[in-house]
Amino acid sequence: MDAGGTLNGQLLRQDLVAVVSLLIYPSLVGGEKQSSIFRAHDLPDIADPLTGPEGVFSLKLMQMERLTGDVIWLRYEVK
Repeated sequence: MDAGGTLNGQLLRQDLVAVVSLLIYPSLVGGEKQSSIFRAHDLPDIADPLTGPEGVFSLKLMQMERLTGDVIWLRYEVK
């Protein structure tokens, strides 16, 4: 599913997300607006990488694949 951050955040909060699939493109884009692929008012903005705040969803890497043009496809299981 490809959807906006608000819908993604709601689906995550309703435990309707089992797998997160990300494509990493080798490009840098500038700007001043903050955006998120998972937007929800109760999701923390910043997580401590060692302990993580309450409400952070942990992910487990399932698969990683290098595609044409140095694009990386990552698939994570939501724990």
